[in-house]
Amino acid sequence: MKNFSAAENILDRADAEKRYSLSEPEVYEFLALAGLETPRYALYPAAALAPAAQDACARLPGEKLVLKLVSSRTLHKTEAGGVKVLAKTVPAVQEALEAMAAKFPDAEAFMAVEFLQHSPFALGEELLLGARSDDAFGPVLTLGPGGTHAEALTRALRPGLSPSVIPVELAAGREEWAGFLKSSWVWRYCAGEVRGAHRLAEDVKIYKWLEGFARIMRHFRDGGPSHWAIEEFEVNPLAVAKGRLTALDGVLRFRAARSGSPRHRPSHKGVDSLLHTRSAAVVGVSEKKMNMARIILKNMLKAGFPKERTYIIKEGAAEIDGVRCFASPAELPEKVDMYVVAVPSREVPHVLAAAGESGKVNGVVLISGGMGEKAGSEDMGRNVVHTLLRGREKNPDFALSGGNSMGIVLNDVKLNTFFIPEYKLEHPLGVNPYNARTAFVSQSGAFVISAISKMPWLKPAYCITVGNQQDVTVPDYVERLADEDGLKVILVYMEGFKSGDGLALARVIAKARAKGKQVILYKAGRTAVGQKAVMGHTASIAGDYLVTLAGFEIKHGNTFFISNAGFEAAGMADGVTARLTAHMGEAVAAEMHATLKEFSLDSLVDAKNPLDITPMAPDAAIGGVVRTALASDEFSGALVSMIPLTVMMNTLPKGGDWPDDLEKSFLKDAGAAARAARKPLIFCVACGSRFEPYCAYAQALGLPVFRSADRAAKMYGVYLDYVLGKAA
Repeated sequence: MKNFSAAENILDRADAEKRYSLSEPEVYEFLALAGLETPRYALYPAAALAPAAQDACARLPGEKLVLKLVSSRTLHKTEAGGVKVLAKTVPAVQEALEAMAAKFPDAEAFMAVEFLQHSPFALGEELLLGARSDDAFGPVLTLGPGGTHAEALTRALRPGLSPSVIPVELAAGREEWAGFLKSSWVWRYCAGEVRGAHRLAEDVKIYKWLEGFARIMRHFRDGGPSHWAIEEFEVNPLAVAKGRLTALDGVLRFRAARSGSPRHRPSHKGVDSLLHTRSAAVVGVSEKKMNMARIILKNMLKAGFPKERTYIIKEGAAEIDGVRCFASPAELPEKVDMYVVAVPSREVPHVLAAAGESGKVNGVVLISGGMGEKAGSEDMGRNVVHTLLRGREKNPDFALSGGNSMGIVLNDVKLNTFFIPEYKLEHPLGVNPYNARTAFVSQSGAFVISAISKMPWLKPAYCITVGNQQDVTVPDYVERLADEDGLKVILVYMEGFKSGDGLALARVIAKARAKGKQVILYKAGRTAVGQKAVMGHTASIAGDYLVTLAGFEIKHGNTFFISNAGFEAAGMADGVTARLTAHMGEAVAAEMHATLKEFSLDSLVDAKNPLDITPMAPDAAIGGVVRTALASDEFSGALVSMIPLTVMMNTLPKGGDWPDDLEKSFLKDAGAAARAARKPLIFCVACGSRFEPYCAYAQALGLPVFRSADRAAKMYGVYLDYVLGKAA
């Protein structure tokens, strides 16, 4: 932009009028300052229209002109009748002005604009160029089809095809812009790269616009040089005519820029301590019962981690399972690389503070949940971060992975801190000589154990579950793994980004690929409802059966979704359609909350739809919530997806070396409730062959069973389209 101070003045003037969006003439003025082309135009205040018709006809070229409304009260001028293409004659313009002034008595002004001849319905002749502020990626640019039918056309295209998207910070020069254009579906029409088409404009023309938008967004951004940040900046259409690209309409919304505090990233050594652990301690181990921390301890010992470098933090005990106990971390005989914390959430602040103050802990793996991922626990989350920063004053390598983490498995050092008992999951230890060396980094622990259960041959060198990313985030792990020689594949599952982490992840993936590694990324939360499900999990494949639902009274498509795994809740929600919805009223939420409270789950999760009830939920809690949903007229049915590996549920047949009993499962009562309500209950089990009896038991109760939640949701959505569409 030639003159940023002049652009600042435009935003300052709007702010003085308590406006935080610019009028179309102001957008044109803004674009002109950036050297970007706009049509010639004349502006006439609504109170002084007498000379407008004659003046416009004298000023503007061509045989036609466009008359436009300027009003902060009318957002969609075309649909409201505030845009007219006219013959450029004084009588025609005068008549149209009078009619428009009568129709819009509150108008601030009217514009007469140069008419640019082009074909609005020809692909490539109208573009939409947009920019917006994004917390995860910084300023982002989009390029797609434009005009009045832009939204309908984009919706009709295959997801991911259009628009094309690029973070501004990843576009350093023409090489990146060229790659962006190559990926742009609509630019192929402009460039004449489709059969029967001819080039409408040279690439250099769109480069000018892309680079101009990038310069503007770099300046007007949070943490940038301006006191203003642009939230949304859009030109639609950007007309392609006679080799020129000209803005025919524009929108710009802005707000005060936020200075923002950069995330206090963990040190490389802190992250490395969690990846290459040589000593470890566990907090929360019970002497008398097999609680979560005791299961973790047993898994560590069974995996083969050296007992002499394994410690327990517990007052009043000398040793448990042959492992030495110490009253506090300050008494440990050495600094430990990994400090596994599995205690009730209320104890976490004290436990972390003691670890930080001791100076003897590098990496913490926080299994405990309820620290920021549910409504009302935000203060607890902030307390955790504050405690971390205090700990770094004594030890700069103090780092935390979690909370709400499933744990970490490191094959090379024979360490397994998952809290899943071995009888429910064959632990991913050992080496498969036929596989490439792989790392699995996932925000969701359930996603990891589900995949490993279904693919026991997969023996990753690293299985890292990150939880709600209160300190160490997914990009932090991927960055360190990118540097590891011999690692060939990095599998990444993401639900939500911390501020700036979308950009960080894109950069570290590029780094890993440059070093010859393959990176496979699955991003959950593709839909608005899917994003809602993700928030419930971390603050932030197919079955062979068709759903046969004859005899059920399905009056609408609002469905209750529940899982004990965030990735499955997101997968179900991503399958929603206009017909398959996920709403829930306050009364039902209150009844479900009572059930959650009864089982001490209310500190971990809120009652909502989709509901991630967490692996801590026993059968009785799951059954109570499902029965509430089935009894409510709000829901046409329920889609229930359970990862059966949790020790809290009965998911294996009675007998053998485990205490499970399928007859104690929630399924029998839930199935009876579904039949009584004449509503479908669709069940999903996203795990491997060990749980075939669980699936068979559900089928024997008359439940359709799937092996992935997203497939179940899509199939049910198709059924609803048929049943409800037929009824309509």
